[in-house]
Amino acid sequence: MYPSVSFSQSFTCRIGTRPACLDYGDTVCSSLGKCVDAAAVCFDRYQCDYQGFTCKSNVTECVDEYDQLLRTHNELVDDYNDLLNDVENLRSDVQDIESCVTWADSVESAKSCF
Repeated sequence: MYPSVSFSQSFTCRIGTRPACLDYGDTVCSSLGKCVDAAAVCFDRYQCDYQGFTCKSNVTECVDEYDQLLRTHNELVDDYNDLLNDVENLRSDVQDIESCVTWADSVESAKSCF
């Protein structure tokens, strides 16, 4: 037997409505045939949009912020990779110059390395 855990939340329902706690696999359907399951945060007929039954402030803004953070992350990764590539190119250039100077047999030959 598993112990049950209960959480206290504060919410209100409009007159003529009642709250429901959904178990795994349960759904609630309105008289219009629109249904939600236990994964739904909340819904109100005035808050439905193309995304279905969800409070706009709970999901839409979160998704927009996530998308912006993801874009920023990807831009930072691209910038990092560009900088890393620049550093590798500079290392290669320095090694080439170092090798050229090391093997130079005269001052003029060493100057030509730059």
